[in-house]
Amino acid sequence: MDYWPSINVVTKYVYSKTVQNSDWENTVFLQLVEELKNLKIQEVEQSDAKSQDIQVWGSSELIQVLLTNDLVDELWLMIHPLTLGIGKKLFKGGAIPAAFHLESCTVTQSGVILAQYQRKGKVKTGTFRD
Repeated sequence: MDYWPSINVVTKYVYSKTVQNSDWENTVFLQLVEELKNLKIQEVEQSDAKSQDIQVWGSSELIQVLLTNDLVDELWLMIHPLTLGIGKKLFKGGAIPAAFHLESCTVTQSGVILAQYQRKGKVKTGTFRD
């Protein structure tokens, strides 16, 4: 782990139905949605300067579980200017309706949009001008 020495310092949560061990220190394995919900409750209860966000990097399946169970407070999206025609979808059937507010947005020189969205309560219907 010389290329990423700090990975062993932080607690890592792995949501998997098959993998149950890792060479990384401080790794906790979760298998049930209830364990994810408890982790979220712990995050809220410990919301102080020392608490850390729960982040997901590159797991489209875990994102679906979190969206379906109303466990997403914030989205950081990288939108690339290309179409592939096929592939994994971020918002498949099952995600609960939720409103988000654009908190920040940056466009890179290559046209990639980096967008940060914060949860903003319930969905309100209307027109795009509302």
